Amino acid sequence: MAGAKGTQRMSAEDRLEQILDVAVRLIGEKGYNGFSLQDVASEIGVSQTAVIHRILNKQNLLMLVLQRYYDHTGAANQYLAQFKPGGPREGDRPRIPEMMRVTVEQNSKQPELVRLFEMLNTESMYPGHPAHDYFVHRTQDISDGYYSTDWLVPDGVDGHLVYMLAYAAMYGLEGRWLANPEIDYPAEWQRYADYLFPSPVWDGYR
Repeated sequence: MAGAKGTQRMSAEDRLEQILDVAVRLIGEKGYNGFSLQDVASEIGVSQTAVIHRILNKQNLLMLVLQRYYDHTGAANQYLAQFKPGGPREGDRPRIPEMMRVTVEQNSKQPELVRLFEMLNTESMYPGHPAHDYFVHRTQDISDGYYSTDWLVPDGVDGHLVYMLAYAAMYGLEGRWLANPEIDYPAEWQRYADYLFPSPVWDGYR
């Protein structure tokens, strides 16, 4: 992540990108409660007012971080991109167990971003929370994501139901893991996956 200080003139988009890069690094080092907008400003060599001008407030900065780095560069998107025209697995069909596994592997390496996601997800249960609509829509987006993809699913299996159960199980396990980092998140997920995608039904579909 970029952290170089400098007051050189930047476009609005470049400055926002710089702020988000620094914010991701600071959040990873200090956690949500440990960093401030002044920390971000000091890292890039501008005033706190200049940072606020771009991102409005700390809560909005967290939302921007999630949208930019969690949603659009997530493991699920990267996995599915392999099956698109020109991708290395073009002509093959994506598998739900495989996508969940690579998502868990990536999330296990970025606990601070997962912690931010879980925190905002919990806080946003209140309709007045600025992230409320985001998380309401995210649930629908996950559901829609099943129908917009040609998954390889065993005959007779309700793929959409299993897909949604897998996401619910993953989010629940993430909460356990964040509360107790001694849990081996990927290994524990594999235990979940054995129940969600049992043999012999899912053999050849993982």
